[in-house]
Amino acid sequence: MESRKFGMNYGALLGLFLIFFAIIFWILGLDNEKSIVPSIVNNLVIISFISYSIVQYRDNINNGYISYSHSLKLGTTVAFFSSVIMALYTFFYMTYLNPDMVADVMNMTEYTILESDPNISDEELDMALSMTAKLMQPHWMMLTGVLAGTFMGFLYSLLISFFTKRDDLSQIS
Repeated sequence: MESRKFGMNYGALLGLFLIFFAIIFWILGLDNEKSIVPSIVNNLVIISFISYSIVQYRDNINNGYISYSHSLKLGTTVAFFSSVIMALYTFFYMTYLNPDMVADVMNMTEYTILESDPNISDEELDMALSMTAKLMQPHWMMLTGVLAGTFMGFLYSLLISFFTKRDDLSQIS
């Protein structure tokens, strides 16, 4: 139970850090560009924060030991709670900070589709744009954000846990 609360707290902190960076990128205009910088920074922050939280738990709460499975669970918990925080920010961003985002994405999607397949029929184009519009609704963006963030955190934790695990050999008989 203690590790869940620990994961929730560190997940909330990670979510707040990611929101801070998202706001900085928005102010700098990097969110609208096709820049890879926000993605790289976000992934480095996530990996670093998950690693840090697991090591802090292992060294300060769990007497210097943590199993691979416990480390994986803790890292995934941190990722889940940060994803929930980011999903709430995404809703706020789409609703209040950048309400034109959906229209911008729809225009870019139409341009990309027409560029990749200039002979697409009007019906096929309308169907593709209709599906995109449905997926761009805030509630779907929030759901996919939580699922994708948790899954990526799980994948990162698979690797991080390999390096952070430290078994208590005195309990193995």
